[in-house]
Amino acid sequence: MSTNRKIRGSGFKHTLPAVWPFFAPWVVMVVLTAPVITGAMVLGGMVPPESRADVWFFLLTRMPLVALAATGLAIFMTARVAGPLVQLRRAFEDVKRGDMNRRLRFRRADKHLRVLEAAFDEMMVALRERADSRRGLETED
Repeated sequence: MSTNRKIRGSGFKHTLPAVWPFFAPWVVMVVLTAPVITGAMVLGGMVPPESRADVWFFLLTRMPLVALAATGLAIFMTARVAGPLVQLRRAFEDVKRGDMNRRLRFRRADKHLRVLEAAFDEMMVALRERADSRRGLETED
């Protein structure tokens, strides 16, 4: 049994490295947007002087929560997006090692990937049939 199959699903630790290149710019943008807009509003005179301390207090106490929420969302979304790609890579590696009985299974929630799952399984059936027919021809010679 392949060590890849011991990990259930796509393996969170395998999708985590994809967080930075794919979602970090969005997390940074979400976290920086509020202070930039707030600063522009304060400097532009849109916030009365007596409310500035309250605005900055609110911003400084809520931004860590926004950053945490944005990071959590980025990790979750990366796992949702990169998970099927990790599954595909594992399937390809298993086939490369000679596992001709490999099937592809995505999460039940990934209904949009059922066509890909079926196509992969059909491809594996066709490859097994070709390999079996070649073995049959070799034994006849």
